[in-house]
Amino acid sequence: MNGRSRIPIKVLLQYLTLYGILVAYGAIYEFFYQYQLSPLFHDIFIAYDPTRAGIYRAIIFLTPLAILPLGTKLRAAGQFIAGTMAIIIFIPIPIVFVPFPSLREFWSVYWTLWIGYFLVCLLSSLDIDLRVSYFSEDRYSRLLRVLYVSIGLALLYVLASNRVELVSLSNAHAARHGVTVSGLQGYLIPGYFSSFGGLLVAVAIRFRRFGLLFLALLGFLICYVTIEERTAAIMPLWLAYVYCTQRFFYRNSAIRFLLCVMAPFLILVAGATIIGTSHRHSFFYYVFTLATYRIYSIPANAFNVYYNYFQFNPHTYWSHINVVSKFVQNPYGGQSLPHLMNLSYHLGSYNASFLETDGLAAAGLPAVPWVCGAFGVILLFLNSCMRRLDIGVLALVTAGSSMALIDTGIGPGLLTNGLVLLALVLSVAPRNSPWARSVTTDNRR
Repeated sequence: MNGRSRIPIKVLLQYLTLYGILVAYGAIYEFFYQYQLSPLFHDIFIAYDPTRAGIYRAIIFLTPLAILPLGTKLRAAGQFIAGTMAIIIFIPIPIVFVPFPSLREFWSVYWTLWIGYFLVCLLSSLDIDLRVSYFSEDRYSRLLRVLYVSIGLALLYVLASNRVELVSLSNAHAARHGVTVSGLQGYLIPGYFSSFGGLLVAVAIRFRRFGLLFLALLGFLICYVTIEERTAAIMPLWLAYVYCTQRFFYRNSAIRFLLCVMAPFLILVAGATIIGTSHRHSFFYYVFTLATYRIYSIPANAFNVYYNYFQFNPHTYWSHINVVSKFVQNPYGGQSLPHLMNLSYHLGSYNASFLETDGLAAAGLPAVPWVCGAFGVILLFLNSCMRRLDIGVLALVTAGSSMALIDTGIGPGLLTNGLVLLALVLSVAPRNSPWARSVTTDNRR
């Protein structure tokens, strides 16, 4: 009787801890937005309104309630993706949106977002037993060899047939104007650094074939020098961070995982509070702005940009997706959404998540909960394909996709970034050591 009574209390305490950490993160993000980001990058879409302090306080306590269905234990691939989104876009979006609409309009938008967040987090831990016939270890090894030999040869062809330039991260965006990669090559490279590079790293670590790590790094380098995408250069560091934190810190704890996603932001905000951001030519200032602005601010701030634009311009009704455009006329003549944002506001190309591209841009605010539900079903599909895989493997193979999906729509996330193909490859992976996790071991942690 006593043993049974302890379980609900323990679970309740875990959820209270999760809620408290999310509330604290929201409060810190508000502080960062008010005192650090807004003074540095103040423009028409980055502003803080001190007269609405009560609204900021309310959403800091309300938004985490929509994220609680994520759970406190990691057991599915979708939790890594939804958890990363919760920290980088779900909590920040309402905070950055507060100053711009009327109060009535704000709350209408906020509750729509809240329902969408709830659906994504609820579905992120669910899966279905697909009854797939798993490959044997030998047969799966042959599949991976064929796959990565093909990828390697294709990357070498891209390297030989396109402009190659190694530039610093600060000059990468400008250098992208000279990129010559096109066609199917445009799927290969994002697919590698977002999905299959992480799988190769996971294989190298799981099977102690550390020579494969060199090949994985070479692949990321080829991606970077051919398309000048910063993500390709940073991804090896992110994968190393994900591996080390999962191996030595969060293991299967969702609470600790969220702390690890927050950690770079929290460290930089603390550093900026102590050191200040007045030394604009310092290395710290460069790292602070690159990380907090590019990763923890722009994906959330994109909501303001897209919301404003599609208040006054026609929706795409998903015609911005290549397949749909064959049946629905695109009102913008096939121009990409980020290009439209740049032409309209001259603030750079605002790549954005499914909330903006497949929601606001496609059919306006009413579409957001439906798109979130569809995204949640996709997470359920991913969970089902990767069911019973080791948590460490899941952490590595979703690391790239989690970052890619914070500023890309559902279609590019699944196809261009290779997530669907990755899920299918993993759906037949052998569910025995070292691929599958031990349920008894997970329960002891």
